[in-house]
Amino acid sequence: MKTAANGASNLVFWLARLVWVLVGVVAPWSSLADGRSPAVSTVLNSLGWAGWGAVLVALVIPSAISLTIARIIAPLATVAAVADRNAPVIVVTVAALVLLTLPDSTDCLVQGGAYGAETRFLLRTPVPYLLPAVLVWAMFVGSATAGPLLLASKAYVSGIPLTVAGVGLAILVPRRLHRLSRRWLVIVPAGIVVHDHMVLAETMMIRRSQTRELVVRADNGEAADLTGGVIGARIVVSLAQADKVILTPITMRTLGTSEALHVQMFSVAPRRVAAAHAALVNERS
Repeated sequence: MKTAANGASNLVFWLARLVWVLVGVVAPWSSLADGRSPAVSTVLNSLGWAGWGAVLVALVIPSAISLTIARIIAPLATVAAVADRNAPVIVVTVAALVLLTLPDSTDCLVQGGAYGAETRFLLRTPVPYLLPAVLVWAMFVGSATAGPLLLASKAYVSGIPLTVAGVGLAILVPRRLHRLSRRWLVIVPAGIVVHDHMVLAETMMIRRSQTRELVVRADNGEAADLTGGVIGARIVVSLAQADKVILTPITMRTLGTSEALHVQMFSVAPRRVAAAHAALVNERS
């Protein structure tokens, strides 16, 4: 099976799609709804099928938004399976979650929304953002699901405020989490683009003629760290002459530096480092 334009495996992505269809077959939310009151059962099934359908559509029409949808909703199928204590269904939902989060699947999703000759590589989530992202996600999905379920069970004292909180968080949280899906190293015919508004206040664009050396390293060395703070391999780009980058306030505080930097070497960390490095080298040749 052919790979995506960025070299990501379509086979892995199709397997993720097929296993997500299987999640709909086992439907842990329906099993969890059995034996409960009609109102609670209706809410559980409505939330479960709506979420499953949203992810299915997202996988059929890949884009960065599709990645955000999958990241927010897919873990809830595993939560439902664990709550129902059904071991085989837990295996299916965990398999779907793992496949959807593999680098090949996430790169297929972001490449699906690429324009023209763009080749996108999703950047790894910075370590300082991981725990806050998980906590914000838990607050959002917890209130958005528990609130309606409590209302259905007539627990209005706790159900009403949780539902209101869920509505409020629905306005803010998905947009914030979507920023993690819009962090890309992009190769275009003219050169390289670092599209990362969590680290950079302005997109960094580098002409092909400006790049001098492209190496994979386990650390930054003397390069400016534009990864946001990751562990492991990254690509260090050396430039023929210094270029100006504008950092976000949180990156300034993290690096302990000024808003604007003139860098001659910088590092970025795609999830598929080797594939991104190979694509960069091939583009230069």
